[in-house]
Formats: sequence, C-alpha cells, structure tokens
Amino acid sequence: MSLTIVFAIIILFLMILMLFFFLKKEITDINEKSRVYFTLKAQEYTETIKRKEEETAKKEQKEEVKEDKKEDKKPESSVIYVEKKANYEINDLVKIMKRIDESFSVNNITTIKRFIETYAKVDKEKQNRYDHLVEMKKYIDKIGVYNIIINDNIDEMEQMVNDLRLIDEDVFMEYYAGKDKLDIEDFCNYLDYEIGKCDPTIYVYVGNERVNYNRIDKRIKTIYSKDIYKGIKIVYLNKLYDYSLS
Repeated sequence: MSLTIVFAIIILFLMILMLFFFLKKEITDINEKSRVYFTLKAQEYTETIKRKEEETAKKEQKEEVKEDKKEDKKPESSVIYVEKKANYEINDLVKIMKRIDESFSVNNITTIKRFIETYAKVDKEKQNRYDHLVEMKKYIDKIGVYNIIINDNIDEMEQMVNDLRLIDEDVFMEYYAGKDKLDIEDFCNYLDYEIGKCDPTIYVYVGNERVNYNRIDKRIKTIYSKDIYKGIKIVYLNKLYDYSLS
C-alpha cells in the first residue's frame, strides 16, 4: 500500500514538473511575440512622427518664403508700424499707472500711526504674557525637546514642570489643567500658537526695499515684499491688515 502511494506521488510530481516547463515555454513565447509586436509598433510610430515633422518643416519654409517676399515689397512701412504700436502701448501703460497713483493716494506713515492708535496700543498684560511664553519656550529649547523625549526621566520631568510653573503659573495651568502627564511636543505647539497671538511686534510689509518704518515705533519690524506694488500690509497679533495694491 505504501509503495502505491509513493508511486502516485512520483507520478504527480512529474506531471507538475511537466506542467511547469510547459507554462514557462508558453510565457517565453508570449514575451517574445509581445517584444516583436511592440518593437514594430514603435518603429511605425517613429516613422510617422518623422514624416509629420518633415511635412511641418516644409510648410514652415514655404510660409517663411512668403513672409520674406512681403517684407521685400514694403520694408519701411512695416518697421514704422511696429514702432508706433510699441509707443502707443507704452503711452497707455503710463496713463494707467498715473491713474492708479492718483486714485490710490495713501500716506504710509500716517496709515501706520493711525493703525497703532486704533489697533496696537500698548497692552502691559498682553506684553507680560508674551514675555513669559517666550521665556518658557527658551527654557525648553535650552534643554532640547529631543533630549526630553529620549531621556523620559520622571524626576527631570517633574523638575521641568516646577520650573515652568515658576515662570508663570496661570499660563502653564491653562494648558496642563486636567492632564496626567506633560506632552512636551504638544506643549511646544501650544506655546508657539499663544506666542503668535500675543506677539507685540507690528510687521509692516512694503514694496520698496529702501523703505524702513522701524523708527516710528520700537515694536515695528519692516519687511520687504515683492508682491506689493503700492501701499503697505500690516500683520499684528496673527491678523492681516491690507492697505496695499498687490
């Protein structure tokens, strides 16, 4: 009985082996036929493209000859016409720019001063909060976020929490209240967001690299922007105030 089973297994193995070689041969034949087919198609496509390029080149040569004949007949009038058109376009552009300057007459210094009076009066409470937020961020940066995550030392983490609370208890507890553990990466993102909300810097964007308005107020930082044609843009407390043509 066992000899019969062995014999059956051998027969089955030989059949599978024959089937494998048969399929391998079929796949090889199909690949070869596909390669020949695509090669012929590629040659055919290349010849078609080459033929079209030659036809296009001949047409362009004929058109160039026609244009040359036209220019030979009236060379002077053609040149004069082009010059007149260019002059008209320049004159039109100058007129448009003059209209823009007349319509958009803004005194940037006056605009900045009015903006400060209306929106950017000194807020000592907000300034104090900003200073503490920045101090916290500098404290963490000095240790290094990566080092804090890698070490994951409970004692060091507790000491850091205590130090941050000493900088500003209220600011820290706004984030930490209700949490079991300080997620340092999330806390840094929180600090960055809050710093932006309290940043007292008045960012004034101008379209002229030689202009600087920093002297008007110590909080002003002038930044050049190539996108501004006329006027200014002001960013304050993460809000944009646009007084420009861009």
